[in-house]
Amino acid sequence: MLPLLGLWCVATGQSLKYPKGLFWRLNLAGFVGSGAYMVVFLEGMRTTPPTLASIALATAPVMTTFLSVLFKQDKFTWRLLVGSLIAFSGVAISVADGSSQTNGSVFGTLLIVCSAVFWACSIVLYRPMLAQLSAVRVLTLSFPGAMLVLVPYGFHSFVTTEWSQVTVNGWTALAYLVLVAGVGAFAAYYKGLSDVGPARSSMTQYFVPPVAALFSALVLHQMVTANEIIGLIVVVIGVLVTAQKSRSVTATESS
Repeated sequence: MLPLLGLWCVATGQSLKYPKGLFWRLNLAGFVGSGAYMVVFLEGMRTTPPTLASIALATAPVMTTFLSVLFKQDKFTWRLLVGSLIAFSGVAISVADGSSQTNGSVFGTLLIVCSAVFWACSIVLYRPMLAQLSAVRVLTLSFPGAMLVLVPYGFHSFVTTEWSQVTVNGWTALAYLVLVAGVGAFAAYYKGLSDVGPARSSMTQYFVPPVAALFSALVLHQMVTANEIIGLIVVVIGVLVTAQKSRSVTATESS
């Protein structure tokens, strides 16, 4: 991702130099949000079943909302709180399935929750810098901080992998992760973070479990359960409740 982000900055005329006073802040945000978050999340997923992991990770928007209000990056509103609770309930409904495995490592689940804390902290760290720099430039300049964690973590797997044995599907998956889920998704998310703030941008994370279920049906031909459909509807309602406040505020400010 880092070379591609660097090329994006160069192609659009954005400097790769660190603005004065932002070197440590950018790399700290990258260390927390793209480094520590990812390592703790992956380690937690080793022993945590998907159901528990989905619910645990869905605490990230709640924590982001709390921190953004605490640090006065967002204003507290009851609509924001209610919308968050409704959307979180949608996630719980979506992953609630009597046939799912619910037994898992308590430590693994705690790691997932810890990764949610790291993510929420990074969003609050990123927000002030996004008021000064573009989303792509912030992401690019913060990545060296993430590499302090990710390179040691993945080094053994990198050097021991038989790269000649990787299939076309494997390389395609890697390309998707780098281009779409990586560069594209992160740049879009941070642009949204810059535009609407931490609390409302984090609401999009509630869509992950129910939308993943729908794509499992489309791509893997797995059956969509009634819980997943209901969960998606509830998530949409929760996000709309929050977004409605955003439109009201915008209309008021325009007047």
